[in-house]
Amino acid sequence: MTGLQDVLTKGGLVFCLIIACSFIAVTVAVQRWWFLRWAEKADTAFAARIRQTGGATAPPYGDSPLSRLWAGLRGGNTGAAAESALLDESLRLERYLYVLATIATIAPLLGLLGTVFGMIKTFHAAAASGVGNPQMLAEGIAEALYNTAAGLTVTVFCIISHNFLRNWADRLTQSLEARLGELQALATARGDNCAD
Repeated sequence: MTGLQDVLTKGGLVFCLIIACSFIAVTVAVQRWWFLRWAEKADTAFAARIRQTGGATAPPYGDSPLSRLWAGLRGGNTGAAAESALLDESLRLERYLYVLATIATIAPLLGLLGTVFGMIKTFHAAAASGVGNPQMLAEGIAEALYNTAAGLTVTVFCIISHNFLRNWADRLTQSLEARLGELQALATARGDNCAD
């Protein structure tokens, strides 16, 4: 614990902000990964159930994106309403990904800010005591390097996570679009354009 406290102390306030951003980024990435994994499995299971029953699946339909679209179709939503529901589900799949994009943008800037503060501290120490006190100079340089490394690390994590999760959400949206056509055909064939 002393080592972590030492790093936080040497990194300064900006370093603490970068660490806070990293916790937020990890939380969002894990939550979105869990949600997309659940949505993919739930939609696959629901699609298999629909195919097995020929569209005769009875309520309750569940809470997956595909099941909500099916409930809307069974409730009489067709055409534009179905497309609007699909857009809503797409936005739900991409929810909170903007947080990762935002942190990926500001983390290197925070790192640069911390680097500047560290260099200011270094030059201030050099001006106050000369270059004969290496410990004073080392503190400023350490602060600069800690912030640079932390900012870049958080940025790399956020970019990778954002791209991975965004592509996953896009694939699920494309799958929903394909399955929506299948569901509309089933609903029409069963005469489900009115509420059950």
